[in-house]
Amino acid sequence: MRAFAYRLLGRREYSIAELVRRLEQKWPQAGDIGSLVESLVDENLLSDRRFAESFVRSRLQRSQGPLKIKAALRAKGVGDGDIAAALTADDGQWAELAAAWLQRQHAGALDYDDRKKYYRRLVSRGFTHEQAMEAINRL
Repeated sequence: MRAFAYRLLGRREYSIAELVRRLEQKWPQAGDIGSLVESLVDENLLSDRRFAESFVRSRLQRSQGPLKIKAALRAKGVGDGDIAAALTADDGQWAELAAAWLQRQHAGALDYDDRKKYYRRLVSRGFTHEQAMEAINRL
């Protein structure tokens, strides 16, 4: 079981809840999963904070906003403190990210219907109202 966990962690970062879920799928009758996970945390091989930072970086490259990233991290079992720490590291760039995405999608001025359309698209990508409006007003 430890070798399987090492193999998984060698490929990418996992949250604690995600790794426990994978181990329980593979070995549903095993009772020592908790002790294995604790030892991996003690060895600094498993960390929710490190997972959250890696996850935020990957989602930033996809131009996703903070609300969508936060929901995905919660679904992966990461605690609110780790989520907040990972998202505040990139706090000032959300409007810039939204504006860059919008610039790639539509060059030039926006008419009223385009503004509505791209506002909805930005909000569905996880940006807040303020970030979406700032991005639209920059264009």
